[in-house]
Amino acid sequence: MIQEMIRAFLLIFVAEMGDKTQILAMAFATRFPVGKVLLGIGLGAFLNHGLAVLLGSYLSQLVPINTIQMIAGAAFVGFALWTLKPEPEEDEEKETRFQFGPTATVALAFFIGELGDKTQLTAITLAADAGYPLMILAGTVSGMIATGALGIIIGKKLGDKIPELGIKFLAASIFMFFGLQKLYQTVPAQYLSPAYAAPFLCILAAIVAWMVFLLVRRRRDGLRSDFAAKAKMLHDYYLHLKDDLDQICLGSEYCCSCEGDQCAVGMSKAILQAALAEQDSREESRNDGPTHWDKPFTKEAVLDSLVDTLWLISTIRDEDRLTSAHRIRNQLETILLGRAIEEFGDLASYIESVKERDAGLARKIGGMLRMRKPFEERLLNVGNRISNIYLVELQEGYLLIDTGYPEQFERFEKALRKKNIALDDIKYIFITHAHDDHVGFLNRLLERTHAKVILHPETIGRMEAGQNAFRGGCSSRLAWFFCQLMKLFGKGDHRFEPVEASDRYIPVTGNTQQEIEKMLSARIVFLPGHTADSIGLLFDSKALFCGDAAMNGFPSRNHVIIWIEDLDAYKASWEKMTEMNFQKVYPSHGKPFAKEELVRHTERLEKIRLYPLRHA
Repeated sequence: MIQEMIRAFLLIFVAEMGDKTQILAMAFATRFPVGKVLLGIGLGAFLNHGLAVLLGSYLSQLVPINTIQMIAGAAFVGFALWTLKPEPEEDEEKETRFQFGPTATVALAFFIGELGDKTQLTAITLAADAGYPLMILAGTVSGMIATGALGIIIGKKLGDKIPELGIKFLAASIFMFFGLQKLYQTVPAQYLSPAYAAPFLCILAAIVAWMVFLLVRRRRDGLRSDFAAKAKMLHDYYLHLKDDLDQICLGSEYCCSCEGDQCAVGMSKAILQAALAEQDSREESRNDGPTHWDKPFTKEAVLDSLVDTLWLISTIRDEDRLTSAHRIRNQLETILLGRAIEEFGDLASYIESVKERDAGLARKIGGMLRMRKPFEERLLNVGNRISNIYLVELQEGYLLIDTGYPEQFERFEKALRKKNIALDDIKYIFITHAHDDHVGFLNRLLERTHAKVILHPETIGRMEAGQNAFRGGCSSRLAWFFCQLMKLFGKGDHRFEPVEASDRYIPVTGNTQQEIEKMLSARIVFLPGHTADSIGLLFDSKALFCGDAAMNGFPSRNHVIIWIEDLDAYKASWEKMTEMNFQKVYPSHGKPFAKEELVRHTERLEKIRLYPLRHA
């Protein structure tokens, strides 16, 4: 049994060495992650060789192998053109269109490419007289993966030395070569005459030339726009820092007279002015070591300016243009640490250097840098699209938005472990409203963390009751039918484990709201309608976490939630959301969607009729 598997492995491995399959693996490795390429090779080979073992020569009787090879050739030409296609601009406002992922693309290529190939014929031959056909299949598939892995290693080595544009051209050339070769070998002879071949090749060459032109132009424009963006970022930083330094400066009331570059702030101003004038500030002042740095500057303001500088340095990553920024960094370090940190490798090593001198300051810098990241990089969804559970990275720890159903807790823990996040890293839990799918495992979190719970005052009583309220009704007949189905599957009562933890609560009131918003670096939004206690969070004027004020998916229509307690309040909350300044809605159910979708469906609200449910 094992001998059959080893024999199959060796035959396929030797047969595929240097073959198109190995070269295709190399080409795919320049475009997709290694793991997904290997998975695609394995899946494609499994389907192809499995078909060979199961159907054998019957496939060639059903569809001529020559036809299959011709289709494979056309597919490879298509892959070549697809490789040359410029990457689309990122547009977070549009829904992601359906497309094959890396694994499916690779699997499809290998499945089609190996139809009628010598490896498939080898699998048929080996399986014909094998005592254990499944072992033959295992051997042939593992042989394909091994040769593909070898090709990937070579591809990755090349990828480190060849520019991205060169890799695209290399991969496209490989696909095009094998595609045209297959077409030449399989297309009927009468179509290989110059009368047919010449127009085809001319059209193909024109398409390739146009796509190469677009690719090169996009690359050139991208470099120009990147240069301009960095220049603007530097200029904006200098202007922003100028205002900050003016606020940090103690003024003549303290100093009597300005000491200029003998003061750390004065030196920073001199460097800044020279940078804005596009001069070399070192010509203005040869002394980077001020003699007066121990003045009572506001350390919080100095720290904020230092973090702004560090973020700029880590974002631009162009040392030739960062000389002034590094010198300003040194002046700010002198105020905070007593001396400058000369070496700067990356942020991680820099924070370690600060930690050696002041662990508390290093922790603050790390936290503030986390908050400088784009919001999307601070956000994790550790639930699923049916019931989203969002984690937002804060300066210290994480904010959890809702908890999901009780049965989601184990999956939630597993997701945290994958991200190296401990349960106790959760510092705050924000409850959008008291429903079973939003507070389901709250008690378990309270037992295992020290997190505080931020909630609407009315949520407290509803959580103590352990029961969804059934005031109002379903927002459509489809939603009503869905609720009836939930009852059939035992989910109709919408009960949950009562929660009583008043010592952990931070109710959102007029007295506490401002302080909570400062802690979370977000704005709290009251969104009654779905329930009376519904609240949401707005981050950076970009992302609105609306709870169930809207949703995206079945059985919702037009993003309207399926249950509404108060229709008038719901309409008012919807209107409030459309008037707010943000870009994307993050609902508790379904994928995020653009704010424009709310605006577009506003008129549909007038057509909503509520369909009550009867409960004992």
